Amino acid sequence: MRESGSEARSGAIRVRVLPGESTASRVAFAVPGATGSVTRNRARRRLRAAIAPILMEHTGLDMVVSLPGRATEMPFPTLRSALSTALTAAAISSSQGVRT
Repeated sequence: MRESGSEARSGAIRVRVLPGESTASRVAFAVPGATGSVTRNRARRRLRAAIAPILMEHTGLDMVVSLPGRATEMPFPTLRSALSTALTAAAISSSQGVRT
């Protein structure tokens, strides 16, 4: 995935997107720099909750969402907004064939 696809950032969120093989989107979460499993798992739960409604607009994508450990406590509305902005930008770049 590093060699192809497109990437976008919004605040602390980084999203890398690649067109998927099916109509269902798949998401993997990374929380680099988390200070332990409790922090990392809490961040992943928050990311899953924030991205679920956004995925309805972006089908057929494989993506990796990265949230640095230092940003795991960002307010939920800010997290959702940053995810939406980054995912939309990455999906547009991916559909236009832009490689990063």
